Amino acid sequence: MYQNTESVAATETLAEVPEHVLRGLPEEVRLLPSAVDKTRIGVWATKPILKGKKFGPFVGDKKKRSQVRNNVYMWEVYYPNLGWMCIDATDPEKGNWLRYVNWACSGEEQNLFPLEINRAIYYKTLKPIAPGEELLVWYNGEDNPEIAAAIEEERASARSKRSSPKSRRATVSAWHPDAPPQQPRTSPDNAERSRPQQQLSSRDPSSKSRHFVCSMTAPEVTWNQ
Repeated sequence: MYQNTESVAATETLAEVPEHVLRGLPEEVRLLPSAVDKTRIGVWATKPILKGKKFGPFVGDKKKRSQVRNNVYMWEVYYPNLGWMCIDATDPEKGNWLRYVNWACSGEEQNLFPLEINRAIYYKTLKPIAPGEELLVWYNGEDNPEIAAAIEEERASARSKRSSPKSRRATVSAWHPDAPPQQPRTSPDNAERSRPQQQLSSRDPSSKSRHFVCSMTAPEVTWNQ
């Protein structure tokens, strides 16, 4: 299924990490060589990180899938006006520190899961992370009740914020009788669209592209592998 097989050319080194990435690191983490892939830099906890901590958004160039050279450092997000677009952080200069979070090889290793909120990708901690542990992500919402519950919690929080008196006042103050009507951000036809699933036998980061829909703007949450 439209896999880009071009691999990362060389082993990443700390000396090559852009300054803006280092400046943007939260105090709870640091960059070191990864334990799950010796060719890559990984993100490691330096302090205890509580369950439910949210990091992000994932930063990168917005591109069409045909423009992406490597599918390791990207997510695909559906935009109603643009279709499927890639947030591509293959170039470290275009990304942030979340680019260096690697794939988990098993459910036991996974301590982060991805979340799309208003067309942006965030990572949220699935369990407490101790100092000295590497941050590792996977997207297995379909078969993990804990992740499904966390997603529903995020959706409930988003609904609560949209219905708050402050939000309603802001909406009323921004309305003008002469303003043209705006189309909804997610139409009924697009709300449940998802990328076709890929049949994979194992968690092989080199053969995965990070595409899924888990949108806080859509009425249904759909995970795709």
